Amino acid sequence: MDVIRRNTDYALRALVHLGRAYGKSSSHVSSREIAAEEDISYQLACKLLQKMQKAGFVESSMGPFGGFRLKRAPGTISLLDVVEAIQGPLSLNRCLVGRNVCSHEGKCPIRPKLAGLQEYMGDYLRGVTLDSVIEGDEAAGDTTGKSQERRKR
Repeated sequence: MDVIRRNTDYALRALVHLGRAYGKSSSHVSSREIAAEEDISYQLACKLLQKMQKAGFVESSMGPFGGFRLKRAPGTISLLDVVEAIQGPLSLNRCLVGRNVCSHEGKCPIRPKLAGLQEYMGDYLRGVTLDSVIEGDEAAGDTTGKSQERRKR
């Protein structure tokens, strides 16, 4: 079972790629560049970028200097926002989708535990923004050792 599906992973990588360019004068990035740099097929990258445009995460422009860019600041887009836009609501099990899905709903000892895990995952993903992923990525490239010191604390 994949909680985060492959297409969602690709969408997240594409958004992080766009997030690195956010605020720069040439912040538009072509879908071909995103596909090549993030190892996503071009056709799938185009479909995902369209879906993310519809969700309000990115905007596009045509022309020789066109492409895609983030429509919102990376700090305002959570991983949960992206998961829900690409694959729908986060759900560990069908019984957690809604009421009257399972005949054991009122007496199942497992459902509350799964619901707690799902809530924890949702809260965690809601608290992680593209900005924090990008900052973590930059810290990973830090050769001074400062990021490792921060992680030890």
